[in-house]
Amino acid sequence: MLIFGLALAWHALKGVAWAEAWGLLVGLGPCAILSILVINLLMLPVMTTRLWLLLRTLDRPVGLLSVCAYRCAANAVSYLTPGPHFGGEPLLVYLLHNRHEIPVTAATTAVALDRLLELIASLVVLTLCLIAIALTGGGPFAGSHEVGIIIAIMVVFAALLAALFTGGRPLARLVALGGMFGRIGPWLEAVNQGEAMAEALFQQHRRKFFLANLLSLSHWLGVFAEFWLMAFLLGFPLSFGHLTAIVVVARLAFLTPLPAGIGVLESALPWLTATLDQGSALGLSLCLIIRFRDVLFSLAGLLLTLNYLTCRGKADIINRRSD
Repeated sequence: MLIFGLALAWHALKGVAWAEAWGLLVGLGPCAILSILVINLLMLPVMTTRLWLLLRTLDRPVGLLSVCAYRCAANAVSYLTPGPHFGGEPLLVYLLHNRHEIPVTAATTAVALDRLLELIASLVVLTLCLIAIALTGGGPFAGSHEVGIIIAIMVVFAALLAALFTGGRPLARLVALGGMFGRIGPWLEAVNQGEAMAEALFQQHRRKFFLANLLSLSHWLGVFAEFWLMAFLLGFPLSFGHLTAIVVVARLAFLTPLPAGIGVLESALPWLTATLDQGSALGLSLCLIIRFRDVLFSLAGLLLTLNYLTCRGKADIINRRSD
C-alpha cells in the first residue's frame, strides 16, 4: 500500500508548479511558521481533552499532560498505518494500563468511545460541508453522490451509538455471532463489560457526554482555522466556500486506506485549488506544509513511544509503583 501511495504521489507531483510553490513557501517568515506550530500545539490538548474527560468519568483519572503525550505517541503509530484515524489505539490502551494500572476493559472502553465520538463528529461535519457545497452549486462537489454515501455511513454509526448507550449491546452481539469461528468467551465478557460502562456513562453522566461531543466539534473549528491561516500566510485569503472545499478534500484524503493518505492528498489538493481558480501551487504548498507538520509531530510521538517501551520507561513505572 505504501509503494502504491508513493507511486501515486510521484505521478501527481511530477507536473505541478514546483518553482511557484517553492516561492510561496520561501515567503513564509519565522512568525508565520511559528503561528502554524502554535495553532497545532493548541489543538493537541483540545483533541485530547475528550479522552481525558472520559477517563475521569469512568473514575480512572489521568493527568491531561500525560494523556496528551500518550495521544501524540499513538498518533505517530496511526500516521504510519493505513488510515491515520486508526492504528495507535492498542498502544494507547497499553500505556494507560501499564503506566496507570487502569484495567484493560476500562482503558479500551475509554479509547473506543473517544474514537467513536471523533468519527461521528467527523462524519457529521463532512456531511454538512458537502451538503453546503452541493447546495451552493460551486466547486467540484456540486451534485455529487458522496453526500448520500456519507449520510448513509453517518446513519449507521448513529444507530450503533444509540444502541450502545441504551443497552442494546450491539458489539457483544457481533462478537457472539463470530462464536462459530472459534472460542469467544473471554472476548464476549470483555465486550459486555465495556458496553455496560458505555451505557452507565451515558445514563449517569449526560452532561459530560454532551461536553465530550462539544470538544469533538471544537477540534473541527481548529482544523478550519488552521487551513485558513496556512492559506492566508501563503497570500491566498480563502472564502468560506473555498475553505470548506479544501478542508473536505484534505480530510477525505486522510480517510483513504493508505498510510497518511499518501498520494491521495498530493493528487487532490493541487487539483482542487486549480479547479477553484487559485492555482495548483497553493494546493502543493498546503500539502508540503501538512506533510512537514505531520512528520515533525510523528517524530516527537515516536520518540515518546520509544521512551515508554524501553527499559528506562519501564523502570520509571516500577519506581513510581514502589514509592
